[in-house]
Order: sequence, then C-alpha cells, then structure tokens
Amino acid sequence: SGAYDRSNLETIAQGLLGKGKRELTTDISSLPYYELAQYCWRDANITLDLTRFDDNLLLRLIVLLMRISRLSMEDVTRLGISSWIQSLFRQEHRSRGALIPRQSDIEAAKSAEAHTEAMIKDKAFKGAIVIDPIAGVHFNATVLDFASLYPTIMKKHNISYETVDCPHEECRVATDNKVPETGHWTCKKRTGMISEIIGFFRDTRVMWFKAKSKDKSLDEKTRTWYSVVEKALKVYLNASYGVTGARHFELFCMPAAESVTAYGRNAIMKTKEKAESMGVRVLYGDTDSVFLDNPSKDQQDELVKWSQEALGIDLEVEKTYKYVALSERKKNYIGVYSTGYVEVKGLSGKKRNTPRFIQDAFSEMLTVLSKVDNPEGFETAKSEIRGIVNTVIDRLEGKPNPFTPEDLAFRVQLTKKLNQYGKTTPQHVRAAKMLEDAGHDIQSGTIVEYIKIKGNGGVMPIELAKEKSYWLDKDKYIDTLKSVFGQVLDSVGIDFQELLGFTTLDQFF
Repeated sequence: SGAYDRSNLETIAQGLLGKGKRELTTDISSLPYYELAQYCWRDANITLDLTRFDDNLLLRLIVLLMRISRLSMEDVTRLGISSWIQSLFRQEHRSRGALIPRQSDIEAAKSAEAHTEAMIKDKAFKGAIVIDPIAGVHFNATVLDFASLYPTIMKKHNISYETVDCPHEECRVATDNKVPETGHWTCKKRTGMISEIIGFFRDTRVMWFKAKSKDKSLDEKTRTWYSVVEKALKVYLNASYGVTGARHFELFCMPAAESVTAYGRNAIMKTKEKAESMGVRVLYGDTDSVFLDNPSKDQQDELVKWSQEALGIDLEVEKTYKYVALSERKKNYIGVYSTGYVEVKGLSGKKRNTPRFIQDAFSEMLTVLSKVDNPEGFETAKSEIRGIVNTVIDRLEGKPNPFTPEDLAFRVQLTKKLNQYGKTTPQHVRAAKMLEDAGHDIQSGTIVEYIKIKGNGGVMPIELAKEKSYWLDKDKYIDTLKSVFGQVLDSVGIDFQELLGFTTLDQFF
C-alpha cells in the first residue's frame, strides 16, 4: 500500500491509528517548555496506543519474543534479531550444561576454508542459486515456494556447528549423509543443538500456528493472533540461518554454513529437473522458489508430492499470476494477478528515495499494465504509457502544472555525521552541507531532501529551493525516469527510447 515506506513513529501511527505526532512550530531545541512537554506527551501517548492496538497485539508479541529469546522487554525492543538468536543459543547451552565455544575453538576443530567458491564478491562461500529468468511476458505463471527452506534443511540434514564434519569414522565413510558439491558430511549418531532448536520452532510454526491461523472454527481475533505469531516465527527462523551463516556470529562454522546453501541449491536444481521432465518450463528460480510456465493443477500436485517424498521439503503453490513480466535482470519483475493487483519486486519505482513524481508515474504505468489480458493488449498499453511519459516531460519543462520541489525531491538518509564523510561527497551530503551552512541542525540519521539543478554543485535542498531561483536539470530527471520505467518496459517489450516512435513485441511471444 505504500503506507509504511518510512518506518518512523509518524508514518506507523498515521497508518494504524489515524493520528500523528504534534507538529513543531520551531526547532525542537528552541521550543518553550510547555510545548516541549506536549510534544513528548503526544509521542508517549502514541507509543502506548500502538501497544494497545488490536487487543494489545504488539505487547503480546513482545512477550512471546521475550520468552523465545530469553531476554528482557528492554533488550527485545532495543536489540536486533541477531541478538535475540544469540541469547537463545547461549541459554540453550547453559540449560544443557554445555560449554559455549569460542569461534576460534570451532575453527580449530573444523575447517575454516570453504569447499565452494563464492559467486558474489566479498562472500566467503557459494550462496543461493538464481536460475536465469526467461525475459519477456508469460501468462498463467505459477510460483511454487519451499516452506522455510533453510530451517527445514538444517532440521532434516542435522546441520549444526558440532554435527557437520563430526569426528565419527562411521559418519565420515557413510554415503547417505554427504553434502552436495562439497566434501562435508553430517553426523548420524547425535542431533545437533542448532538443528534441534530450529527444527522445533519450524515445526511449531507450520503444524500449530500456521494451521490455527487458517482454522475457520476460531474467531477472527484469535486467528489474527495466530497469524501474527506465525509470521513472526517465520522471520525468526529465516534470520536464524542468516545469523549462523555470518562470520561475526560467535557460533559461525564454515562447513555448516555452506552445507545449508549447498542443500538449498540442490533442492532448486532437482525441482527444475523434475518440472522439465514433466514437460513444464521453468521461467525463473531464486533461492527458495520456482516460476513455472502455465502448469496444470495435476502437474502442480505431482511436484508438491514429489518434493515431500524425494527431498523431504514442503513445496507449496504460493501464487498464480495472470502474467509475469521478467527482465534479464535477476530479482526484478512484476507479477499481475487476475484481480488486477500488481506485485513489484526489486524495482526502483517503489523505493522511497525515488522522487514522488516518478513514483506516481510508475504507479500509473502499473495500473495500465494491470489491465492487459492478452499479448495484443500491450499495443494499447504502449499508447497509454507514452501519454504518461509525455505528460511528465511537459511538467518537467515547466508547462502547465509544473512539479513542486517536494514532487522532485530525492530523499536519502545520512548514515553518519557530516564531518565523517571523506573527500568524495555524495549528492545528499552536498545538500546537507548547504543546509548546515544555512543554519540548520543536521545530524546522523537525517533524511535529506534535495532536487537536481544545473550549476551550484548540481543539487539544492528543497528548503532552499522554496526561497531561491534555479535551473532544473531536466536531463538528469529524464535519465532517472528512463532507468525506473526501463526496468519494467524492457520485460514487456517496450523500448523507452521508442515511446514516441514504435517498437515490436513479436520477440516475446
């Protein structure tokens, strides 16, 4: 919906409660004490109302996370999820009377070198696999998703720091516990601690909370609670692999980390092979899901059954698109449902730092594309999109109804203090320094809003743009518009450069 593009108190309160923070009449450091007290009281009151929202949903969720992570309320609400998981594993070691190993102890007992070569720069080992997308428009595409793939792998294959490459000779020479693509093996004599814990939470989520969230015999409020817990556990589970697979984690074990991704790649490739053996074309695959080209209901059911029997992993039919538009870029696509709803993945037209006028034009374009029902419909869509682009360019040139500075603003957050940036200063930093020179208090975390102009460093903060004259750098905005629109238009066979001319769709059908 775009309601939570910014995760601050104002945006969340407006989205959930329909009210926001008190507006400031001046800089907060200059407020009279009475107005400052009102401002602080309003913030505290909003926070209290958020915890009370929907029958104390947030408060109950916090208590649940406290129980799982064995942390206080203060720690759960102030520390990140990696700290929750670390606390859980530490407490589990203590409850079992086991020593918590140092990372150097693990490295001494296990190999610190990867058996696989990373495909991404600065990564220590080979990660998830992405099946190259078949660029173009594909009608009646179905997405099948592995339910909690990595947690399931950790449970099924007994992956933990103490069980991968265990010291038992019978495990080392066995043939049914070898990790694909590597020389690793897993223990057959004992269950690993991390494997057991992750497996427990995985089963609890799938067999209890997820099932209860769909139980029509329960009232809606109870089902909502189960649904929220189920989704929270899913985040917790998925983060568990991310944490244990990170070098900075105290229980990081290279053989365990790369074994999980190796089994994941194996699952995706075997599923691709199985689908193709059934006569179903795989359009795209990424980490834990595959996009299939118009599979029948029987073919979907057969794949789901095969995955459970052959891989021991639950494969679910996640969604079916009226059509999906895949570009040659990985992790970038739009999927249009039969309802007309458009799902956007990895496209900058939906990112919060993109100027508002481009986001609005992007949304208009998606609305046009959502109405396409067949290949011929793209010719009509092309004409409508041409009109959207021409209107935007006219307004950039200052013709009827020109854009305001707020419409044109790029929004980028400062990640550190201004004096900590080096000689190379990004555009938002230059804009922030201009604000500081004008007397504004600029701190780390400030979201800087600026427009692109000709001359004067190429940028101007919108606060100053309201007071000064400037020449807008129209070409820079058109380049941004082209970049955003091109991510979608390429996949549906429309060339941005040819919107005023013609293009051909035949190659995609």
